[in-house]
Amino acid sequence: MKKPKRKTAKDVEIKTLKQFEKFRVDYGHRCIFKGIGFTTQELSLPRIAVVNSWSEQSPGHVHLRAISEGVKAGIRMAGAMPFEINVIGPCTMLGKTVMDAAHYDLPQREAILASIESALRVGWCDGWVGIGSCDKIIPGMMLAALRLDRPFIFIGGGQMIPSEYEGKNIGYVDGQEIIIRELQKLKDAPDTVEEYEELMEEITDCCGSSAGACGEMSTGNTLALLTEALGFSLPGSSTTPGVVAEKIWESKEVGQRIVDLAHKNIKPSDIFSLNSLKNGIAVNMAICGGTNSLIHLQSYAHEVQMPCTLDVWDKISRKVPALCGVTPSGPYVLHDFHKAGGLPVLMKRIRQFLDETCLTVTGATVGENLSHVKLRDSDVIRPLENPIWPEGALAILKGNLAPRGAVTRHTIVENKSLLQKTYTAKVFNSLNETIEALLSGKPKTLQPGDALVIRYIGPRGGPAMPCGLSVVRALKLAQVKDIAIITDGRFSGFTKGYLAIGHACPEAQVGGPLALLKDGDQIRVDIPNRRLDVELSDEEMARRRARWTPPDPSKIAGLIAMYARCALQADQGAGWPARWSDFDAE
Repeated sequence: MKKPKRKTAKDVEIKTLKQFEKFRVDYGHRCIFKGIGFTTQELSLPRIAVVNSWSEQSPGHVHLRAISEGVKAGIRMAGAMPFEINVIGPCTMLGKTVMDAAHYDLPQREAILASIESALRVGWCDGWVGIGSCDKIIPGMMLAALRLDRPFIFIGGGQMIPSEYEGKNIGYVDGQEIIIRELQKLKDAPDTVEEYEELMEEITDCCGSSAGACGEMSTGNTLALLTEALGFSLPGSSTTPGVVAEKIWESKEVGQRIVDLAHKNIKPSDIFSLNSLKNGIAVNMAICGGTNSLIHLQSYAHEVQMPCTLDVWDKISRKVPALCGVTPSGPYVLHDFHKAGGLPVLMKRIRQFLDETCLTVTGATVGENLSHVKLRDSDVIRPLENPIWPEGALAILKGNLAPRGAVTRHTIVENKSLLQKTYTAKVFNSLNETIEALLSGKPKTLQPGDALVIRYIGPRGGPAMPCGLSVVRALKLAQVKDIAIITDGRFSGFTKGYLAIGHACPEAQVGGPLALLKDGDQIRVDIPNRRLDVELSDEEMARRRARWTPPDPSKIAGLIAMYARCALQADQGAGWPARWSDFDAE
């Protein structure tokens, strides 16, 4: 091997800040990295950080070490030096209580962002790769990529291998439906407990059959697909199963691609634009993505001070039809979507709604990537002329109950007559209060035609904008149907069957209109016309506001208190302010 040219005293003379920084990196970092075991030759190469959310806490992350090793192998093949760091990758579905399982998602997203920013801002690297699965990890990494603005590429952990139950592929959504259905039968036949336990063992064996993300169009899979749509993942990689050789091949290609991006200094700011964000929103409408995508993509826009309001979402929603019936919006699982061609085929189907000039991590544009994609006949990814719903899956609602907007995924609603109806309000001030009422019938019961209003659970409300999946399950256990659920909180991507309207903004804790509602108020929901209104006069609303006081938040503690004190509203992404001036903004 040829020896490097020997430096002279003049070569290391330091007279400027730039020379000092070069000296500090060349020699100061060298002594630290050598202590790890890296050699001088390795330290002369471009340095690529591999940020891995591996953990043994959930199936979505337990296999990520193998993907990380593939990424690092690709980096080495491309002539660079990888080093790996870890960030949290929890699954909040594993909480012991309703609140444990609900209220840490968004604080964790901000914690992941802060962790990566602090690690890589001071830990010098030429580029980095994010590896993760599940909902808050992916947007946390994307926010860090936008904030650091260094060459970046993301690879998802992939989906589970689906299992079959009673002749169809099954995942967590359908598995939970079966569990609830059988539990209802148990109430009428309590002597069949042993049979029920045996059935539960059979079903739970089927729900999660391998490592990987849940196999439905959940929040995690929605965000993985949208990261690809935005241009930050390799085409087709967002739906590859997590435990197949193809995922390792992709990981090695990712390792090679990040080195090329670093050499060319292609940064997130070169890829992320208002038009690429609109591409992501269009894809979201077509794949029937979850409602949490709204706060995550809006947080990206806030991070880079991009002017993207909910009106942009509404405009796209009205013209891009829903094409994919992946559960909970249809009978298919994500593996079916992958076999039908995955996101490249979907994007080719809707290419007339996309900006094909947007750059991606391949180094090519969206249009250049799609030029190689061949369309296939499939009921999983339908053509534009045969959609599963004529408009986008998400509808943005406004009115005197949500002046700044609310969101619903109307493709999951089983009884479509509920989309345009006047409801009677039944108001609750917490998730626990709501669930206790549903299970016990006290202090109030719900019946068809009611609007279940759950307030004070928005970003500033203390529970840190939890998801209402537990409420949906309690409704199914109580066998309450044909109602609307309206909240300033969120809904899980697993939500199925009900008209679930979330993110009502501004939230009740800061004086939003939900705070003024009383039992018996008439609420008009009009999804086709995108309206959400309470039938009260402005004068009556003003009288109620004059008597209203916010709940006392003083008992909130720890990370939740930090999050709630600083969180922005849902239409701004429900995250922490990105700049000092944001603390003074509305």
